[in-house]
Amino acid sequence: MGELGILVFLSPFQHRGPESAARLAEAAVREGHRVSLFFLGDGVYNTSRALAEANPDSVVRRMAELPSEVQRINCSTCARARGLSEDKLTSHVRNGTLEDLSELLLSADRFLTFAQEG
Repeated sequence: MGELGILVFLSPFQHRGPESAARLAEAAVREGHRVSLFFLGDGVYNTSRALAEANPDSVVRRMAELPSEVQRINCSTCARARGLSEDKLTSHVRNGTLEDLSELLLSADRFLTFAQEG
């Protein structure tokens, strides 16, 4: 099957985009696709262990419970600026670099972005 890349630029607080990204990732994995999520800007809040634990019904918890096959990478600069060191992330998430994002863009058959509408 193919590889799907998803960029999540939206916080889990005020937007429905992260929920759509999580559902899409789940469906794509069920169909046998490889899925990678890259979190940028306030999107890194979707990987906060504290937020996932505080609200079991949140999209942050849903992101944390995605299958382990889903690669999840934060922009390390964005995460660091928001106080999200590696030990404060949900499982299966790592802080990466824009080089990781570039590699994802090159390897993905399809790439979607969830960002705020202008």
